[in-house]
Amino acid sequence: MPDVFSQIPPVAMPEVIPRELPQQRFQLGEWVRWFQVPNGDFGRVIGVIYTHEASSIATGLHYLVLLDERSPSREVCCCDFAFEEDIEPLDSLSLEQLRGNHV
Repeated sequence: MPDVFSQIPPVAMPEVIPRELPQQRFQLGEWVRWFQVPNGDFGRVIGVIYTHEASSIATGLHYLVLLDERSPSREVCCCDFAFEEDIEPLDSLSLEQLRGNHV
């Protein structure tokens, strides 16, 4: 079995930690989809982190999304991080349509 710890990227703390974090737009358990790409993935928010540009390409909130079993990328990965600006909430009807389109 490969050494898992050697595969984890280094963590860098920001020089200045903000006094207040941005308000979350999406809540844990909420269904979301990537809307900026064709055949975007979809799933449920299972985590949220605040990152600083030292550890990602943008500072701000990022959401950990558990991909639905019918999401296009599910065969490759079960979870993905999303920038807040790249996802939108899914209502029940839209969710059912997406699940039906990705059989």
